[in-house]
Amino acid sequence: MPETVIMPYCEVDGIRTFKDSEVMEMYSKIERDGLKDIVFSSGDINSPEEFLKEMNRPGAALLYVVYHGDLQIGIIWLTHFEGRSCRVHFTTFSEAWKMDVAAMGRSSSQQIINMRSSSGEYVFDVLLGLVPSFNVRAIRALEKAGLQHVGEIPHGMWNAKERKTVPATLMCLTREV
Repeated sequence: MPETVIMPYCEVDGIRTFKDSEVMEMYSKIERDGLKDIVFSSGDINSPEEFLKEMNRPGAALLYVVYHGDLQIGIIWLTHFEGRSCRVHFTTFSEAWKMDVAAMGRSSSQQIINMRSSSGEYVFDVLLGLVPSFNVRAIRALEKAGLQHVGEIPHGMWNAKERKTVPATLMCLTREV
């Protein structure tokens, strides 16, 4: 059975692990899968070029591409870094929808929470997910990936399509410290 691995979008010896066109194609996949208004419900990112720009903005985000064997099945990006915590965002591409997404999500989230720095220290103690409460499918997927439901925040997120704030569900994954 193929293994689920995450590959960072970063620079290694002066060369990016993914071309700009490949990163923009990831956004285009989200659009083609009909998920743009859900994944980017805040309206902050509205084009492949804006997605690329945000993933390249220093200190703003870390992008990971999720593979199951040779198949690119989704992306995870981390934002809002503070101490040993960050916000986690994710989407699964349609190529993986009939696969065991829960197992792949658990594997991916464990790889992130157990990352270590070059000095051997854990990078994160907690991953936080803030999901529009109407997105029950994403909340269930995060629960199956090992995140715990913390609670709901009234008016916790901006929804650009509705032009108003909406309730947000806070999820977390902690590493035993």
